[in-house]
Amino acid sequence: MKRKLVALAVLLVGLAGFWALLGGEEGASVFLSQPMPGSLAGRVIGVDAGHGGYDGGCTGASGTAEKDLNLAVALLLRDELEARGATVVLSREEDVALIDPENTPGYKKRKELTRRLEIFAAAQAECVVSVHMNQFSDPSQRGAQVFFQAGAEEGEVLARALQGALRELDPDNGREANAGDYYILTGTPASALVECGFLSNPEEEARLCTPEYRQALAAAVADGLEDYFAPQES
Repeated sequence: MKRKLVALAVLLVGLAGFWALLGGEEGASVFLSQPMPGSLAGRVIGVDAGHGGYDGGCTGASGTAEKDLNLAVALLLRDELEARGATVVLSREEDVALIDPENTPGYKKRKELTRRLEIFAAAQAECVVSVHMNQFSDPSQRGAQVFFQAGAEEGEVLARALQGALRELDPDNGREANAGDYYILTGTPASALVECGFLSNPEEEARLCTPEYRQALAAAVADGLEDYFAPQES
């Protein structure tokens, strides 16, 4: 009889655990709260695909729209970060603006950017990376460059980590992280804007239009985010 009681107790414990995995409220809550494994587990990161919808951004030497490349890199970056355990919040996942330009009075661009900041604030993003493409009158200018909001110490630390990782991808790029004045960087102290390259440079535009290079860019930015968070982990 004693053995039967012990066996019954073991069976009940096993069934309770199985129920928790299937969806018992208390057990499921504990199970689902466990972070995904990875170097960025538990981190909440905002990824902003610059421009979108009516706002195409700059245009490449061969007519490439910046907004499309921004979104392509941002989606790849999301995948890279999620694979490393992070929770990623995107400002947009499609070619859309976050306002109705026909029915929004006043300074449309500022209101659209404010909506992006609200998305990241609601998700309590620890840092934000805004993805863009560059343009200049001199077509020989090339290379990715990262900007931080002037006076934002954490933003500068993040930007330097990202610039270092991008330099490993392109050792010939001598650009340094630099301060700027970008409204999208004002919502979170640790924010950086990544200009992935110059669309006005025909060679760089062609490279940015290849899936392989965009994937390499996304991986480099993810590496930079790992470098940024590493000291905090230690």
